[in-house]
Amino acid sequence: MASRGLSIEVDGLMETIRAVNGLERELERPAANKELRAAARSCAAVLVVELARAAASSGVPVARKVARSLRVKTDRLPVVAIAGPGILWGSEHGPKSSPNRFAVGPNLAGYWITPTVDRFASSGAIVAYRRAVYEVLHRSGLI
Repeated sequence: MASRGLSIEVDGLMETIRAVNGLERELERPAANKELRAAARSCAAVLVVELARAAASSGVPVARKVARSLRVKTDRLPVVAIAGPGILWGSEHGPKSSPNRFAVGPNLAGYWITPTVDRFASSGAIVAYRRAVYEVLHRSGLI
């Protein structure tokens, strides 16, 4: 089953990851990757809190249940996993068909995940993550 999700675009981030992969000294690459993972984990942890808060106030009864599955994934990029694809869709967009088991109407714009991720894209957590990436690259001599 293919993984789908929402994403925040950060210009040059994938190029940054490739640059870190290209570090010549083997001792430098693991240290740089460890720092990137720590920064990404901190950033994603903030998003998990924001998503849980949004679920609780979304007005979608099942959203709190879905929010209990929120997890930070360890990666060099900030990644949050949310389980339960069937119930996830309904908690975010309402029903696809009858009967309506979600107690809310259809909302293709999203009730709690999409609006929260959109707000998060300009948050201080993203700024802190970008700063950490810059510091790792600078210490590694890549910039």
